Amino acid sequence: MHQYYNNHLYKVKFKMSLLKKLVLAFFVSFAMLATAPSAIAKPGKIANQTQEGVKQALLDTISVAEETLAAMKSGAEKDDVMAMLKKTKQTAKTIESSVVLADRDRALSKVKKSRSAYKKDQHAKAEELMEQAVERFIKVNEKYHNF
Repeated sequence: MHQYYNNHLYKVKFKMSLLKKLVLAFFVSFAMLATAPSAIAKPGKIANQTQEGVKQALLDTISVAEETLAAMKSGAEKDDVMAMLKKTKQTAKTIESSVVLADRDRALSKVKKSRSAYKKDQHAKAEELMEQAVERFIKVNEKYHNF
């Protein structure tokens, strides 16, 4: 009888620890779900950007991209050009319009490739890619205004 009682206690104890583990896992997953939206939100995003805001973001992006291209062509310091490429990318990400989102991403892809080429001291390739990026940003602006 004593052995049966010990086995029973062991089973009850095991079930309780399993229940505790499940409850703990539930609370942890619930806490993760509660914090997930704030962790996923990207800084710099503008919720419900107005048309004027999109227009200004487009103009700012084009001007920064043109400045970056001019700096590349003038032979500016590598660190300065790298900083300008990063600024171009950040400025372009402020364009929040579903109309031109895919085109903006294609232009950003050119900026990314240009930055990579410039980092590897392939300046001619980087300038060519940046020229393509500026052209694409101008097309994004035209597409937005013609939509």
